Amino acid sequence: MHGASVHVLVVCLTALCVSLTALGANSEAMSPSPTNIVVDLHKGHVVEELLWGVFFEEIQHAGDGGIYAELIQDRQFGGLAYSLGLFHKDATELNVPASSLECDYLPLSSAVVLQSPPPLKSKLTGIRKWRQESASPEYRLKGQPRSWFPVGKAELTLVKQQPITSGQKSSTAYIRISTGQSGGGLTNTGYWGIPVQQDQDYQLSVIMQSESAESAANEAPQVTATLESQDGNTVYASADIGDISSAWKHPKIMLTSNGTDASAQLTIYIHGAADVSLRMVSLWPAQNVKGEVLQPFRSDLLQCLKDLKPRYIRMPGGCYVEGVSLDDAYFWKPSVGPIQDRPGHYNGPWHYWSTDGLGAFEYFQLAEELNAEPVWVINNGISHTYSLPADQIWPLVQDALDLIEFVSGPAESEWGGLRAKMGHPQPWQLNFFAIGNEDCGKPWYVENYIAFFAAIRARYPHMRLISNCDMDPHAPTDLFDWHLYTDTQNMFDRRHEFDTIPNIQDKKVFASEYAVFDEPAGHNIQFPGNLKASIAEAAFMTGMERNSDRVSMAAFAPLLSHSHDPACPHDLVIFDNHRVFGTVSYYVQKLFSEYQGVRYIETSVTTADSDPHDHGIAASATCQDTDCTQLAFKLVNFGEDAQRVDLEILGLQGCPDTMTVNLLNSTHALDENSFEDPFKVVPHKQDFKFNGPASTLTLPPYSFSVITLNLSKPSAAASISQA
Repeated sequence: MHGASVHVLVVCLTALCVSLTALGANSEAMSPSPTNIVVDLHKGHVVEELLWGVFFEEIQHAGDGGIYAELIQDRQFGGLAYSLGLFHKDATELNVPASSLECDYLPLSSAVVLQSPPPLKSKLTGIRKWRQESASPEYRLKGQPRSWFPVGKAELTLVKQQPITSGQKSSTAYIRISTGQSGGGLTNTGYWGIPVQQDQDYQLSVIMQSESAESAANEAPQVTATLESQDGNTVYASADIGDISSAWKHPKIMLTSNGTDASAQLTIYIHGAADVSLRMVSLWPAQNVKGEVLQPFRSDLLQCLKDLKPRYIRMPGGCYVEGVSLDDAYFWKPSVGPIQDRPGHYNGPWHYWSTDGLGAFEYFQLAEELNAEPVWVINNGISHTYSLPADQIWPLVQDALDLIEFVSGPAESEWGGLRAKMGHPQPWQLNFFAIGNEDCGKPWYVENYIAFFAAIRARYPHMRLISNCDMDPHAPTDLFDWHLYTDTQNMFDRRHEFDTIPNIQDKKVFASEYAVFDEPAGHNIQFPGNLKASIAEAAFMTGMERNSDRVSMAAFAPLLSHSHDPACPHDLVIFDNHRVFGTVSYYVQKLFSEYQGVRYIETSVTTADSDPHDHGIAASATCQDTDCTQLAFKLVNFGEDAQRVDLEILGLQGCPDTMTVNLLNSTHALDENSFEDPFKVVPHKQDFKFNGPASTLTLPPYSFSVITLNLSKPSAAASISQA
């Protein structure tokens, strides 16, 4: 057990007197006036079934370089071509200057920067508001991470072309490697290193051809693929790539590593003088390519998400779906079909190339893996810098209808047939559809929203449609987005945010993004977060649980962050190319998800009339099943001192012998987990004797506790109305 998490619980003989005191807590600073918490089992309401879920966005390499298990970064050279301006120029070829590969990030060509339009004039909300106020100017100008390097005296030329599959509109590029007699080649360093393990297999897939092999007089060049150390001195696996001709070929080779190295690289080496062109270089762990359908997910990150037991997953993003402009927004059709046919696009809001390998099909695979209800977000013709007028929106409306058919249509339908061809003949279920992201107040949003709403509701009347704000009185609203990125104190203070929202049966709040980003206000929290921020979020979550008849769904954001590309200061899961850990906020989310329950039990928190202080206490309680045979009490102390709490449970029938306590706390408010100490701040679970419904507890500073009671027979709460 880690010293920072040691705790003591003392149970008195006459009444429940639990001391959840952290090692080193200042008992002298404890408030002399306890906070009163009353839990009334006779009162409450049903908890929305999908209350706690996750929001997945392609941000901070959450997908490419994250849960999408491809090991080669920029496998089809789109990021390199975009950054150097090839797609913004009339020229069909572009020499790659060595100077462009000298920095960690590729400098954006002036052709790209000059074509970037100014943002729309509208009230900023959510993460865009935080970015405008807090993100560093250096981050805004950052481009694609560097991953390709020439080997020897090889000259690199990017060539613009159409994708392999005819009929696709988006331009893409291949790279031509020209070598002299001494040979040369091309190296890829993956996503800040390619992790290889001893005796593990990796499937290399390349699409290549050689202009040197055009005539019978020329022999096909010898090309070797090598997994090697970063300095090139240690070779872990090597194989010749045969069958190279003037026609495009797609060989696949299995490489077996003879060593372990988290910072390896892949080199394609050409022996002697030749011109060799590559359209794609792809490398996967062999375990992901077994069977007919690619298993695209990195297993450790997938397990992290499974352990959260999310009821739903909102995807594929927020700003990622909008785009800085519509040219770099996410649209689903280019993201389906064989991976080599997907052109990819620049992820403008988060400054890197998206291969679209994690496309519409894979997102619904992910929802299926998580056993989570999918919530799809669609671009409604509005980006950060442009709004498409309503009279031009109908092609995008049709795209939305086609997406729903792709996901849930029969295999005999046009788009359902494509899904079946990709390996999933059975339809998925899709019941939630979000129209845009943070677009309220932008030109044409109301009109565009109405067009999408009307068309989708007419064809799919079961669909719950999500707007970016409460559209009343302009348009109908099923659910509306609510986003909050703020400082620790404000997050705690807003635990009553939803207490006064009218409880309208047909209109619910979707708190789809929230997190503490600042500490103190106006200053970014230190990456990747800390205990104090997580406890503030826990207090806010007790408010959403209390109002779970009004708040239908809620999710922390962002979900995943690569440690080499943190765009946001506070995240749920941190990873690099071979390691992963959950922040303290991850464990807050995990506890709330595990103990969501089916009914909220009315919980009041009060202090003595003579005590003017807010002691930093928040609480909520739930029945874990319809008969209320298990109770779960969530208790939060957001104070820097230990706090005494008087807890009274009204309507309790029978008295269990034991209670179970899950305590999340640490010695210091700014403690956080890390790669070096991934379990520094995690919940600790222990059973204790239970002596009755009247209790005095001492909560440690900055702590979150979940106390469960297993009842021998249903409590009075079983008679709570379903209304």
